[in-house]
Amino acid sequence: MKIDRATVFEIERYGIEDGPGIRTVVFLKGCALRCKWCANPESQLFEKQIMFKSNLCKNCRKCLEVCPRKCIEDMEGYGYITTGKECNQCGACVDNCYVNARSIVGIDYTVDEVIKEVLKDEQYYKMSGGGVTFSGGEPFFHYEFINECASELKKYGISILIETCGHVPLKNIQVCSENIDYIFFDIKHMDTNKHKTLTGVGNELILENLLWLNSNFMGELSVRYPYIPGCNDDRQDIETFLDYISKLKNVKQVYFLPYHKLGISKYQGLGRKYEMPDMSSLKFTEIQFLKDYEKKYNVAIKV
Repeated sequence: MKIDRATVFEIERYGIEDGPGIRTVVFLKGCALRCKWCANPESQLFEKQIMFKSNLCKNCRKCLEVCPRKCIEDMEGYGYITTGKECNQCGACVDNCYVNARSIVGIDYTVDEVIKEVLKDEQYYKMSGGGVTFSGGEPFFHYEFINECASELKKYGISILIETCGHVPLKNIQVCSENIDYIFFDIKHMDTNKHKTLTGVGNELILENLLWLNSNFMGELSVRYPYIPGCNDDRQDIETFLDYISKLKNVKQVYFLPYHKLGISKYQGLGRKYEMPDMSSLKFTEIQFLKDYEKKYNVAIKV
């Protein structure tokens, strides 16, 4: 049965950091990884969720009154959080919040609806050499949906980029690969045990998929590495990673992404603890030194 819909939690316009040119980024829910520093915790579950914004709440407690399944809890330190599997995202608490402190994260989109939405910016893609990026979550979990969207967008000459953590069945990637122009492939750590500690899963499947792409993908393949202090930032970590990438001849470039804390409020809104220690976000200037590795490993590095 053809899959013609997926749960999208955001469509971001005028993206300039998710591939070449000006891009519209479609964020899909669902991911196998649980990275401790994840900036989009609302992307991890496939199901829709209720997000609470404590800074907007006036403490009227109306949400507690109207929830038909009584699955909202006044959690100390978090506020009025929707808990448990009883919630069916009926939206009663959202509709009755007059200050908009509650929202449903996730909307079911059909392929046609996504196409209609992203084509609104077609002129910007043409003008800038941009296109559409599918991110997540993990977009390759929705591979049939992605492939349908990509096939349709190709008719308009629009480029497709996928941002992936790589932890998906290989067939998911293979089905879509001919309709994809760019892939941003994330590597969190080269040591599988440390990778499991940081993300909840080992890296064996991820590296296997990267090797397949290096040998078979006809588009442009780039690898991204989140630079996280105390997790994967020591010299041996970096050099092991770059040595590995230097042997993959079809990887065009490596992007190092500095750690940031922009997602902390989302953890608060979901009633979850942010597991990273209290430390400052990094500036791009603080990781410029990584470009010094370019000559040693003959790898194009961007920060």
